[in-house]
Amino acid sequence: MKFIKRLLRDSFERDIVILMIVSIFVGSMLASSVSLTANAYFSKTLANIVGDYGEFDLIISVREEMKDDAVIQIQKIIDDAFPGAKLKEGPTLTGKTSFFVALPDQYKTKKIYEDLGKTFGSIPGGAGIGFMTEPRITVRGVPDGAKNMLMDNIAQMEGVRFAFRDGGSIGVLLTSLDKATAVNSAVQHLLKQYQVIEISFPVGSEPSNPIRLGETIADDMRQELKLNFAQNVSIDGKNDDMTYAVSTMMELRRFLGAYASEVTVTPAQGIVLHKGDQAIFQGAASDVPSAGQAVVQGNVVVEITEIGADGKGRGVITHGDAGQLMASAGYRLEKNLIGEPIGTVSYRNPRRELGNALNETSKLVAQIPGFAQDARNISNIGLGVLDNYNSGMAAIEKTLGDVQSAGNIIQTSTAGLADIDTSSLQSQIDSSSRAMGGLIGTLEVLKLVQADTGGPLESLSLTQRNLNNLKSTLAALDSAAANARKARLAIDQVVASANSTMGTLRAFDSNGARSSLTDTNNRLDELSKINVPLVTTQLGYMAAAAPNLKDEDISHTVQILDKFIAGQVIPGERIQILTTSNINTNAVAPIIFRQVGHENVALYSTALGVIEPNARGELYRVLGEVKAILAGLTAIVVTAVFLVFDHTAVMSVMRRRRKVGVVKKTGYLAALKRFVTGLAVAEKKYGMAVGAIMLTAMFIFAGGGIPYLPWIGVPVLGAFIGLVIAGACEKISPVAAEEVVAGEALGMSFDEIMREIVIPASRPGLFQKLNIRKMKFR
Repeated sequence: MKFIKRLLRDSFERDIVILMIVSIFVGSMLASSVSLTANAYFSKTLANIVGDYGEFDLIISVREEMKDDAVIQIQKIIDDAFPGAKLKEGPTLTGKTSFFVALPDQYKTKKIYEDLGKTFGSIPGGAGIGFMTEPRITVRGVPDGAKNMLMDNIAQMEGVRFAFRDGGSIGVLLTSLDKATAVNSAVQHLLKQYQVIEISFPVGSEPSNPIRLGETIADDMRQELKLNFAQNVSIDGKNDDMTYAVSTMMELRRFLGAYASEVTVTPAQGIVLHKGDQAIFQGAASDVPSAGQAVVQGNVVVEITEIGADGKGRGVITHGDAGQLMASAGYRLEKNLIGEPIGTVSYRNPRRELGNALNETSKLVAQIPGFAQDARNISNIGLGVLDNYNSGMAAIEKTLGDVQSAGNIIQTSTAGLADIDTSSLQSQIDSSSRAMGGLIGTLEVLKLVQADTGGPLESLSLTQRNLNNLKSTLAALDSAAANARKARLAIDQVVASANSTMGTLRAFDSNGARSSLTDTNNRLDELSKINVPLVTTQLGYMAAAAPNLKDEDISHTVQILDKFIAGQVIPGERIQILTTSNINTNAVAPIIFRQVGHENVALYSTALGVIEPNARGELYRVLGEVKAILAGLTAIVVTAVFLVFDHTAVMSVMRRRRKVGVVKKTGYLAALKRFVTGLAVAEKKYGMAVGAIMLTAMFIFAGGGIPYLPWIGVPVLGAFIGLVIAGACEKISPVAAEEVVAGEALGMSFDEIMREIVIPASRPGLFQKLNIRKMKFR
């Protein structure tokens, strides 16, 4: 409160505040002037080099020694193709001269921009063409196959004039500069909706047809992962005909490579084979190869393409045919001359195997009609058997029922006999018969005595015979009952066995068998419709044509295909699949591993593209940073100068007043105490406060900025400068102690001493100029 009251009065504190305000104003103006001057110079220099913002549309670079011829050709092209265009020669840097072209607005179209490379392709010494049209956004890192899709989507955005191919990037021309932020955000949002799953193959594991493999993986991803979008973007889709042609050539190359003879060279003792070695064999030549001779007609030349773990070389025939490999001994071929023996050879000819397989298949196909007819006859017999199956089952069941009924009748008929005790009756009858026999014997004796006993004797004899007959009948009756029981048991066993058999027969699915035989007949009918003669003829044609491919023809054809395919932009070491951004690579990995056939691949997920900062915009941004740095550095220097010339006298007075009457103590403890309390002394607090305030204010008003120095560090830096200068204030601006003491003796106040004695005797600066109006004794 006291300090504020003194500020309101005509006090020295008020003079210091006014000094700081003036110092901040002067310092800010000085820092701004330096930075603006430098920025204007650099901007003007840049404009002189590349033109003002949006002034030119094209930059054409040519070799310096050809610039005279190039400028004539460029002007001719402009006059013919772009009447009204403006040409300007730019600077020459690193041996290349730049020419700038400003196109009339009617020529700023997608088709013209994409054809500019062809339009200016005839320039002598031409080194390249670039686009400078503004306002523009550039999207880089977009796969070739995704550029059309991305350009179509971007072209529909509000504020976009058109999108075009800019080399490996996509250029987006805007309708106006104020649309740049909105379009930039929309493009960024579009890029975030997609991702590119990149499949990288190690050296030696590249697929034979990456185009076909990429399409297969994309199809499987859509089907198995239920994706709405998955597309192979490894190649540029703007020329589909060429893409399909190259894919067909890759398949043809793979086919030829698969049917080339597989040659294996077993090295001789002490011979080590290397990839790329060539071996020569006699083949159809009349003479055996000998060292030093050249290759002759009929020799077979094999190039080693792979070395196995066993040291054997596997290769392809580049001259001759595998059918000519009669002798197995081979020799090394170096510089088209025969060298040392290299080893023996063995081979496998897939074409011959294919021909043999086709011939055997043709024979098999010829048997198809007879086989079908025989199978149909057997099937019809089976259907007939099934037709009789149900009636046969009914007859068997009826017979089984009759047998069971007969058994029941036998059981009923013999049930009464089973209850009769025939053995007891037989015993009684036998006893009665023997008794009658004894009686008959007695009567026969009596007959000798009495003749009239003959009648009773005959009656007894007849009765005895009847008893014996009854005994025999009872014995027969007992035997019949036993036989009836055996018959019943046998019938029961037959019925039980028949019931088990009937259960098995009933379990047989006759309807299913009938349906199966009917389906078989239908398939046989379809088989009989095959044009067997046509198939046989074609198989015979293929069998006859396959062996006509010679190994040297295959080798030369593969080399030609390789050269053509290499001339196209067909990346074989990676496949790029464009899909939505919500799919993880872990979900796609099983599909990729299955289609590739192994897991020796690397999977990455990358963005569809990134927005590239505008080169001119970046340059102006750098110039802006340079401007801020110059303003900041100037503010630092001005702050230090003002502290030295205007404030050191004030800090010296504060230091003198603080030390009046203080006895300096010696010793380590005293020195440590002075060091600890040194930052809190009045002159240093004053220096840090003034330095922090002035530097921060100048940074704000002049637009200063220093890389890696945050805004919180600006007042800290100002305070540090004030602290350093405060520590040396008496050396920079010493105070005349005698004059100050004299002033005090005269009764002058502190304000008067500062205004009349200290400030006029200090370093010349703003404070002295401002203090003149306050001085009474001039």
